[in-house]
Amino acid sequence: MSAKSYEYRVREIGCVLCRHLGLGWKYPSIHHIESIRDELSAFAIVPLCYDHHQGPNGVHGLSRRGFEARYKLTEIDLLAM
Repeated sequence: MSAKSYEYRVREIGCVLCRHLGLGWKYPSIHHIESIRDELSAFAIVPLCYDHHQGPNGVHGLSRRGFEARYKLTEIDLLAM
């Protein structure tokens, strides 16, 4: 499976954090797990809605440390979901 095909299938899951928090399905963008840097890193992705990705409550908006402190979840935890 190509990385683009995989990304499309991952998007169909919806935002994993919204689902975890009981907020329902929201169309996600793709967040790449930054701690994984190898030939398979294109497959280390997590679907997150705008708010949980780049918005003020997101991994980029809060910073990784702020995000982990707020939600008590790491990027690896999100990937496992």
